[in-house]
Amino acid sequence: MSYRRATVTAFGGPEVMRVTDEPSVPEPGPGEVRLAVEAATASYTDTMVRKGIYPPLLLERPPITPGYDVVGRVAERGAGVTELAVGQRVAGLVQTGGHAEQLCLPPRWRRCPARSTRRRQRRSCWPG
Repeated sequence: MSYRRATVTAFGGPEVMRVTDEPSVPEPGPGEVRLAVEAATASYTDTMVRKGIYPPLLLERPPITPGYDVVGRVAERGAGVTELAVGQRVAGLVQTGGHAEQLCLPPRWRRCPARSTRRRQRRSCWPG
């Protein structure tokens, strides 16, 4: 199964962004989950990443997939993951990688309640 992701091909303005078709979804390693991303923000931090001036990532080099935070569902679990179930909705801060349809992450995210107000969901979804 293929998937798409946004890629910063070089540091610079919006013209360095490309949508990349990847031939196969990433496989979660031990202790990771593969997330089917449902939503990701486009924030000022992503602009700083694209320009190459975001301090925590100054040693990173393109290609980079931006996307600081995501919400999605667990699509697959790697070996040893027991705290999250396939299909479970989670949210997390990832710094990079959120602008992709599929993403492998450590399972340190919080479960999102199925029914909640926006304010309550905001308080309950993010990692502590």
